[in-house]
Amino acid sequence: MLHGSVNPLSPSPLVLAIDLGTSGIRAACVDVAGRAVASATESIPMRLLADGTAEEDPEAIWSALGRTIARALAQAPGARDRVEAILCGSQYSSLVPVDACGRPLGPLVLYLDTRAAALSRDLTRRRPELWKLWLERHGMPSAGSGSDSLAHWLWFQTERPEIHAAAHAYVEPMDYLTARLAGRVTTNVCTAFPMLLTDNRRGAAGGWCDEILAASGVDRDKLPELVAPDTVVGELLPEHAKSFGLPRGVRVFSAINDTQALTFGTASHVGDRLGVSIGTTLVPTTLVDSMRADLRHFLLTQPAPIPDRHVLMAEGGLAGKALEFVLEGLIHANDGLGDHRRENAYAALDAVVGATQPGAGGVLFLPWLTGVWSPAPDNHARGGFLNLGLGTTRADLVRASLEGVAFQLRWMLPHVEALTGRRHDELVFAAGGARSDAWAQILADVCDRPVRQLADPTLTNCRGAALLAFHRLGRVDLGAASELLVERGRYEPRAAYRARYEDMAGRFVLAHERLGPVFGGREGGNDG
Repeated sequence: MLHGSVNPLSPSPLVLAIDLGTSGIRAACVDVAGRAVASATESIPMRLLADGTAEEDPEAIWSALGRTIARALAQAPGARDRVEAILCGSQYSSLVPVDACGRPLGPLVLYLDTRAAALSRDLTRRRPELWKLWLERHGMPSAGSGSDSLAHWLWFQTERPEIHAAAHAYVEPMDYLTARLAGRVTTNVCTAFPMLLTDNRRGAAGGWCDEILAASGVDRDKLPELVAPDTVVGELLPEHAKSFGLPRGVRVFSAINDTQALTFGTASHVGDRLGVSIGTTLVPTTLVDSMRADLRHFLLTQPAPIPDRHVLMAEGGLAGKALEFVLEGLIHANDGLGDHRRENAYAALDAVVGATQPGAGGVLFLPWLTGVWSPAPDNHARGGFLNLGLGTTRADLVRASLEGVAFQLRWMLPHVEALTGRRHDELVFAAGGARSDAWAQILADVCDRPVRQLADPTLTNCRGAALLAFHRLGRVDLGAASELLVERGRYEPRAAYRARYEDMAGRFVLAHERLGPVFGGREGGNDG
């Protein structure tokens, strides 16, 4: 599966893969076999205010990147001289204004920021033709919540005119890091997707849509240079090469977002497997061969960074964050009732769940702490435990929390498969949730299909980015990527629990249908 002339006696080349998330940044040195020979992570502080502000300091992110790169390279002797390329990935629907060299001129406004909601809704009222354009040419309309990057752009343009006037361009986080590394401000149709300004019908071969640009009212002078997704944006700037201790000539590739990285990191771009990430949220992913959408069930696609393919976009709502709420907010809380904290609230997770029976004694957990996303968008829905009895234990609540997220995925699966046009016979389990063996078995049992649990699952996005970079270097065949998956375990669905979980899955969906009037916000209640 390796391409090119690689001397088997010489150390294999490395890609330095960057994964910027909402709460932290990770750097990993990955070889052509998909092994992360070194990695480092650092948290990123976030600024959240009552007015809807959700920002991060892009200079703090840049400094953290330098430290994670230094720590990662220090772990593997000789790694510095083996790095051939850098590829950045990040979360998206976030925006930062930059100068012509990629230096930030304002804050990084996150996808959690809602200050532009009124601007966004006003735009679609004034220019109703945007809906048709978005659906036909882009694939995703604005939700009007202020969370997309077009809304952030309009907020800078309207509310921060001094920043807007000084800005050379607006870019997504992964393109910001790429610009700092290479000294050239660019984007591609894959990373620019949340700006809602591109024509994506031809996938990676798409470009800016003149009609959408005209209707949106954005300042076209602030558009970043649009390049092909596989472009070498430039070589790592000499001052950064010196600072990181890397050789001259390291290539910096155009970036990808974290959903695209997850797709390649789980090898769900080939075959009928479905990548499943349980991090803060629940994200299934795979590739399809055309732009398509099922907005009723909050499913759509975005361009893939390879020709003629599109990436499934599906957000199931809170997952790992819901478990965190249960473990740290309820089970091991510190409040007026006492200090029940543990140094690691997750340490005994698998042992506790293993001591309980599948089905958690009939207890259902609804993980909708911030609403339901796919497959039934509902901002007013809220979480809870149902069917508690005098025999219910705290361990049952913990198991029910894992099962609730699995029921959410099972609820999504038929709609995902209707969109992709095929059954996904295998789930590849990634991200922080995949560190739990118990959760892997629960996914297999609830979804009634095999689960491949990845080793070092928190590095999945870095491995996906590196795989794509090696493909661009001509060293890896993407079609054989499944051979590079390193498993922690493989789990088969257990027939003994099939009927029990089928019944509970039906009750889970029924709970959403019947509890509508109970959820806050519909009749003047608490909207959370």
